Amino acid sequence: MDGCLGHRGFRLPRPEVYTPVELAVIDDQIKIEALKKNATEKYGEIPLDIVYIYRSKPTLGVAIEGGANTRQPLPKVITVQPGGSAYESGGLRVGHVILEVNGQPAVGLSHMDVARLIAEAFKNKSNDRMELLVTEWSDTLLDTIKVDIGLLKV
Repeated sequence: MDGCLGHRGFRLPRPEVYTPVELAVIDDQIKIEALKKNATEKYGEIPLDIVYIYRSKPTLGVAIEGGANTRQPLPKVITVQPGGSAYESGGLRVGHVILEVNGQPAVGLSHMDVARLIAEAFKNKSNDRMELLVTEWSDTLLDTIKVDIGLLKV
């Protein structure tokens, strides 16, 4: 006879207990879905993505262009420098438009204010990562986005 009472392959079911890592992943997935839902209500039906940048290097390594009252009214990533935290974290690409930084809107801010918002979020030591809500740049994005950008001079 093989096994207990002649049964083969008897296994106890896995209890519904998750490891701390599994719980963190589940929490992140729930948070991302909620963020995307709220952002869709705010910005309209545009492709949205959440990018996490971990403070793995002393510099962020991102250059942006645009902001309110410029020819490019939405802040757009123009460079992701190798060796910076943004490059090491992956996810952020040239052409991404930054809509929010750690939940703070970047749309409607001047270039200097967006740069300051990003720099302060990166320097903030209370969190080991910064969260960017981004979308892909397209020529029709300004027509599609539902945010009131009436203050912006296009």
